[in-house]
Parts: sequence; structure tokens; C-alpha cells
Amino acid sequence: MAMKSKNTETEQVTYEDLFEGLEYEYEEEIEYKTISGKEYIDITTWGKYGMYDFDVGEQVQGTPEITHFVNKDKKYDSLRVRILDNTGSEECVDLYINIPKPDENGYVSNIRKGFDFYRTCFDFLYSVLKLRDERNVVDKNGEEKNHFGKVNILLFAKYVDQMKCIKAKITEGNTDSEYNSWIITHME
Repeated sequence: MAMKSKNTETEQVTYEDLFEGLEYEYEEEIEYKTISGKEYIDITTWGKYGMYDFDVGEQVQGTPEITHFVNKDKKYDSLRVRILDNTGSEECVDLYINIPKPDENGYVSNIRKGFDFYRTCFDFLYSVLKLRDERNVVDKNGEEKNHFGKVNILLFAKYVDQMKCIKAKITEGNTDSEYNSWIITHME
């Protein structure tokens, strides 16, 4: 039994017919490097975990690999902070950060502690600055800063990606939210 196509058996398919409904475009090939240019470690056989596999207060430690995911159809992008266990257990944890779309120089604006959707972004930035010098996160009156007006998020990601080891702690996030967050508690 012969299969019938959209055209009747008497019509020939032309080269131009091939383009009917065809959608395509050029996309950059995926580079298998982290945001700072490190080669990814092959983790295809590793145990993989996410933030909600851990209780609030638990910490994870290992080598960071950070990837910037550009979301074409959304108003935000994501950073994946993959923490690879460096003790030989072949396990990793993926922690995600929602970020506003960075401008051409990597800058994002208006990252607030109280805004749930970008809370992981705020906590990431805040914890990196606090680890280096606590004075980075308090104002002249001694109040904790809770808003980043403008910051180069991609430089922060590259900086952390270059570390040999980080520790991340799962936190509650905002008190009126069901979403957890996480902070970096150690970098070397």
C-alpha cells in the first residue's frame, strides 16, 4: 500500500515545496566551556541534585562551574551554578539564579532582596561581596543594603567560576515566600 502525501499522486514535489512552512535560523554553536572559559567536567554518570534535595541550613561544597543561559522568549536569563564534589564521590548540585537580561556589557538593574523572583540573584551578589568585606553590604548608617541599583552580574559569575572551591548554604529566602534561596559561605 502506497502512502499518500499532502499532494495528490499526480503532483510532483518541487524544490520550492520543501520550503513550505519551514522555519530555521542560525544559532551559535554551544561551547562546552563555563562562563570564565574553563572546560566542563564530564558528569554524565554522576549523581545530580538540586536545591530542594537539601534542607534549609545544609551546605554543599565543591568546584564551581557556572553557565549563563540566555532565554530568547523570556524577559530574564538564568545562571546555573553547578557545584562538583571534589572529594571523589562523583556527585554534583545545580543551583539556579534568575537574572534580568543583562545589557551588552553584562549589567543588570534593580535587584531587590524582597523580590522573590530575583532573590537568588540578590543573595548571590550579596554573599560574594560580604565574604570579601562585610563593609561592602552595609551603608554609612550601618544598615544592611537590600537593593542593587546596577551591577555587572556576568563579572560576578566569572569571578566565582574561577574559584577552586566554594561552599553554598541553602536558606529560606523571603519569610512570606515558599521559595528557598542560597548563599555562598566560603570561596577559595
